[in-house]
Amino acid sequence: MILEKVLDHGVETPDHVAIVDDHRSLTYREVVYAAYLFMEHINTLAPATEFGDKVGLLMPPSAAFVVSYGGVRWADRIAMPLNYLLKPEELVAIVKDSGVKIIFTIPYFQKLAEAIAAATGVKVVDVESLKFEQPRKRVRVAIAADSANLRKCLKPFPVRKPNDVAVLMYTSGTSGTPKGVMLTNENLESNAIDSCAHAHFTEQSVFLGSLPMFHAFGLMASVHIPLWLGSKVVYQSRFSPMGVFEAVKKHAVEVLVMVPTMYAVMAGAKNGSMETFKSVTHAICGGEPLPVTLIEQFKTKFGTTLLEGFGLTETSPIVAINMPWAYKAGSVGKVIPHMTVKTVDEDGHELHPGIDGGELWIKGKSVMKGYYNKPELTAEVLTQDKWFKTGDVAKIDEDGYLFITGRKKDMIIMAGEKVFPREIEDAIKQHPAVLVAAVIGTKDETRGEAPVAFVQLKPEAEKLSENDIRAWVRERIAPYKVPRNVHFLDQMPLGVTGKVLKRELKVNNG
Repeated sequence: MILEKVLDHGVETPDHVAIVDDHRSLTYREVVYAAYLFMEHINTLAPATEFGDKVGLLMPPSAAFVVSYGGVRWADRIAMPLNYLLKPEELVAIVKDSGVKIIFTIPYFQKLAEAIAAATGVKVVDVESLKFEQPRKRVRVAIAADSANLRKCLKPFPVRKPNDVAVLMYTSGTSGTPKGVMLTNENLESNAIDSCAHAHFTEQSVFLGSLPMFHAFGLMASVHIPLWLGSKVVYQSRFSPMGVFEAVKKHAVEVLVMVPTMYAVMAGAKNGSMETFKSVTHAICGGEPLPVTLIEQFKTKFGTTLLEGFGLTETSPIVAINMPWAYKAGSVGKVIPHMTVKTVDEDGHELHPGIDGGELWIKGKSVMKGYYNKPELTAEVLTQDKWFKTGDVAKIDEDGYLFITGRKKDMIIMAGEKVFPREIEDAIKQHPAVLVAAVIGTKDETRGEAPVAFVQLKPEAEKLSENDIRAWVRERIAPYKVPRNVHFLDQMPLGVTGKVLKRELKVNNG
């Protein structure tokens, strides 16, 4: 398990830097020590009343999050990273659904935490109020002396089974009400190990952690993977292009893990050049489809190829990633080891390689245990033989590369023809003036449904007309797929990870 690996690093490479954030750096020995003390604070502040008590963590990417997370797991509790970008009423709903009893936070989020507490009665604790400077004598002696004494002086880890729930993560809710995803010890460990094998990460790899930890991709790529390896991770509590450029240069960062929106901001920044990312070996992108124009723009400016991947909270999350040595444009790469994927038709029959339009099903040790307190919904997406029905429309080519072509729920049936919004969105996004595009289906008296596009232009771009977009699309895909209408928005409704909230577009569209 991850804690055991961190303790190993604390014994074997105690002085190796594990974490650097905006305020401090911690060695592996210090991470072990701090997590242990945090565990003791948890046991004092919130004595366990039953196995599996949940602990909320309302913190940005930082050493404080990692230490708190480690302490929660050491105390044999379920960690629940909370999305601090949500509105208070949205977080209240999540807290009530999960039954979490205590939330650890930082002063910056104190007002948000207090609003949640007022509505739910949950206990809120400021981590900066906890005393880490005065450890009990036996711990202080172990830290100061031989690191091997750590194993003798610290309370043993609780016995945990592979199928025990370790983390409860709530989905972003871009297509509906957020759901609590139960991820087990085995889910998280196997995803970390298999992702490292797939990407050839080692303890020498240096990671940049800019994604929030309430994002499954951020938790895996900037906590589980680097700490499993015993490598170094640099955290930024707030994303900024200049912050990334400076961190990469100062720490010789090799692995970037971000969403397309973040890469787009960097590509549009005035600063930055090919020299900026000379140490970067992996610029991994996930969370949302990666526009072809952004890949080209980033490559031209930085000389770095963005490596698109794919995953879901329900798969812990990494499923597939392009690699520099195994890359195919337009795909999300090959699946990681010990993960099996297939596409099926409406009757559940597996489709042959190269056939598009089937639903993607996934099987493997990384697939979730289920949705918290939602057995019926769990039964809908997990088959009896443990295949997870993703709801994504995909194809797998003859070389084993995975292509995500749409969402099953987004599919538009137009005069008997199946139309997937993503194909239209990709065509629109190729226009140099377009920043964000989204397509939904609306009722049509003659054709049943018809596609409607919503477009946000780049700030510096000249205004376009509806006909300009329609003509652009008509040159690139079949004429019957051209949007019936095009609406221009000053600001597209986006979720916390940059995904377009299509349900709000549907409301706006009547």
